[in-house]
Amino acid sequence: MLTWKQRGSAWETVESVPLADRGFRYGMSVFETITVVAGRPLLLGEHLERLRRAAGTCGLELPPLPDFDFSSLWTGLLRFYVTAGPGGPCDPFLGNVYALFDQAEVGWNLPALRVMSCAAPYLPRPGGWKSGNYWQNIDAMGLAKRADCDEALLFNPAGMLVGAAMANVFLQIDGTWVTPALESGARNGAVRSWVLSHFGADEGILESRYVARCSSAFLTNSRIGIRSVQELDGRPLADEVSGIQQKYFDEIFAA
Repeated sequence: MLTWKQRGSAWETVESVPLADRGFRYGMSVFETITVVAGRPLLLGEHLERLRRAAGTCGLELPPLPDFDFSSLWTGLLRFYVTAGPGGPCDPFLGNVYALFDQAEVGWNLPALRVMSCAAPYLPRPGGWKSGNYWQNIDAMGLAKRADCDEALLFNPAGMLVGAAMANVFLQIDGTWVTPALESGARNGAVRSWVLSHFGADEGILESRYVARCSSAFLTNSRIGIRSVQELDGRPLADEVSGIQQKYFDEIFAA
């Protein structure tokens, strides 16, 4: 893993994040994950705009970040973190900015997934932004792995579908693609927004009965792009996703 910290108008290589930073101590941070393919970032502008808006919910007006030399990277995931910095739990959010790069496999046409519903109520962060506090998500993913599944669907305390532990979710219901509305606590993912703008999918309040009715499903995030669900709660689903995957590959992954 490679790590940098913003120092004024430049990036400085660092060994670690200070333990006194509240982003580490309390999970007080927001982040965006950007897929890098052979030194080329995907959906960079969309991710940086989300990071700016997420920082705003923490009381920070995030200035433009220094230009980052993506060409020095190969293929993997770059995460920009904005952390609260040192101080007490209720002190102002300072906005230390870090960049972490992991060389990792990314893809657009990965094998279909087995997904289950998680019964434990999930408390999403207001606004659906990605924060450093991912304990609930990791617990749900661990539950899915122990059940021989790949991912878990999360529902808020009102019983509304939020998404998957590490991804947004789209369901095909009566021939229409629909994804949980942001009001449910869904993350405002960049790939999610791309699907909404290109395929006329709807946003809605989705309870568990809609999950039981869906005929096809797929997950989206920066690492997996668009990934089909082959089985949901033990029920086989049709694969109606290849056309969406191909368009994502043509317009984003291979552009």
